[in-house]
Amino acid sequence: MTIPLDSRETRIVRWLLDQDRPRRTDDLATDLGLSQRAVRYRLGGIERYLAGRQLALTRQRGVGIWVEGSDNAKESVRAELDDQGDAATRVFARDRRTDVVRANLLAHAPDVLSIDELQRLLEVSKTSARRDVQRCEPWLESQGLYLVRKPGVGINVAGPEATIRQAMVKLVLEAVARDVLYELARSDERQAKLVHVKVNAGMRDFLSALPLHACWLLVEDLEAAPQLPGEGELLLPIHLAVAANRIRRGRTLDLEAGLLRSLTDHPVFPTAEGLATRLADVIGEPVPDAEVAGITQFLLGLASLGGTIAPDERHAAMVDEILATSADMLHPILRDDVELRRSLSRHIERLSVRMRYALPVHNPLLQELVERYPEVHAVAEQIADGLSAQLGVRIPEDEVGFITMYLSGAMERASLRPRKRAVVVCPSGMATVWILVSRIQAEFPQLELVDVISATDYETARPTDADVVISTVELDGLPSDIDVVVVNPLLSGEDLRAIAKRL
Repeated sequence: MTIPLDSRETRIVRWLLDQDRPRRTDDLATDLGLSQRAVRYRLGGIERYLAGRQLALTRQRGVGIWVEGSDNAKESVRAELDDQGDAATRVFARDRRTDVVRANLLAHAPDVLSIDELQRLLEVSKTSARRDVQRCEPWLESQGLYLVRKPGVGINVAGPEATIRQAMVKLVLEAVARDVLYELARSDERQAKLVHVKVNAGMRDFLSALPLHACWLLVEDLEAAPQLPGEGELLLPIHLAVAANRIRRGRTLDLEAGLLRSLTDHPVFPTAEGLATRLADVIGEPVPDAEVAGITQFLLGLASLGGTIAPDERHAAMVDEILATSADMLHPILRDDVELRRSLSRHIERLSVRMRYALPVHNPLLQELVERYPEVHAVAEQIADGLSAQLGVRIPEDEVGFITMYLSGAMERASLRPRKRAVVVCPSGMATVWILVSRIQAEFPQLELVDVISATDYETARPTDADVVISTVELDGLPSDIDVVVVNPLLSGEDLRAIAKRL
């Protein structure tokens, strides 16, 4: 049977069929990670495809785009796409091709992957495949890995097994939307829908080899399961899924004898053994002691991240240095900003834990921050260089982005005089909420922020003395008299208009 749609068109059709109301084409492009030009280019072919199946693609200026037709016809198209699977011609944007290359290089590491195989996976020329590999090299080096070229044979990623795994977890966090990861974790892959819409075929191949749902269940069902911080809820299953994948491929951890002994003797080790026993059932073979020790180390890092971190005089000195640098290079008022000092102190504590235990972190707003606050980001990079020298490790670019958030927020807040009352709700940690708060205050000086609170805390301690709730996440089950505006953490123009309309 002739495949009527390429991989992008297939994802667009799935997205359209999942909508229950007209949506804008820029919503479609954002959800699928495509340019609006790429979407518009394909709508004509999609319209003809749907017309041949008793469905109409309707577009109306000022309203949006939607599919009209019977439910039976829509279900028939869904079934056809399911039968088609990943047989459609693969069409990836350049940055998405880079994701696929990184995924395949890491999945094969340290084995060699030929250019011919990459060309087949990407369905591009060998020249394009080689360029995609070149584009991956700086990212791999930033993760502590190196690309080895073997003329006439292929390419491979070289580095310690633990570092390869950390890079795999980082890639999952970077390349896959959080809602997709939660869907894959909480449901069987056959029932997952978002992954077929938001993730390209090449990355789906990579994800399907990670038993994420099984690892989510074993963490959830384990007696005396560890108390995980918010970010650990998803991070631990991903870590275990990557470990399972590597053990299946015969790639196991090799820990130094002293470290192995100290981890084996740690009180957390029995909890790790419980997870390893369940993991053995998932992969179909015993989990070596070094792997159990590796799980112990990861649990210790998560526990440290979620608990109370003991004060460290070095951290206080680092914050003093950051404030002094910021005051000299950005604005003198930053030196005495109490809220900035408090936020940076907490972040440095958490950063040191992440560095000590090699816990991955992803800042989804990094590129927007670099574009919107280039001067502040340049200062944050200089600050990160100083932290790297003091901590003895390279500070990842994602952490530089968080520092940029704090500094930009403090600068925007410096001249504000709030008057009206609002509550800000954000699930992503203080770095994200702080720049949101600062942007709100910069754009709406009439607002006084009554509270800044997590979504979970808001459900239990719902403040009532505010005119509006501004949230970066949907809040369910609220009384109808509570006015809630859901926004992007960096406040788009549409978000600003929505808040202004409420006021």
